[in-house]
Amino acid sequence: MPQKANITNTEILSDDYFTLSKVTYEYTKNDGSKETQVRESFDVGNAATVLLYNKQQRTVILTKQFRLSTFLNKNPNGMLIEACAGKLDEEHPAEAIKREITEETGYEVSEVKKIFEAYMSPGSL
Repeated sequence: MPQKANITNTEILSDDYFTLSKVTYEYTKNDGSKETQVRESFDVGNAATVLLYNKQQRTVILTKQFRLSTFLNKNPNGMLIEACAGKLDEEHPAEAIKREITEETGYEVSEVKKIFEAYMSPGSL
């Protein structure tokens, strides 16, 4: 299958905590015609998540964290209940998620099992 998009320009708009870029690309549509499109790309980096399960209590362990974006979107206290997760930085995913488990829940685990890979937000990078 031929490549459907060709990046023609990338402009960094912000490179603070995350990277926000303005990307210009030529896109080949299904009918073969080409179209230039411009999109902003929000790169949050790679991360890992885990669904912790406590066998003795037969329950899933979740975290409760403040998320500014939900607060700005009218969530009264900005808190979300979510699976334990965190950015990889330069770590191996298994090591990063074990660190995050301890930081976010206080639990320590010796091994984790990779189930699958997914995009956090396909509309972002």
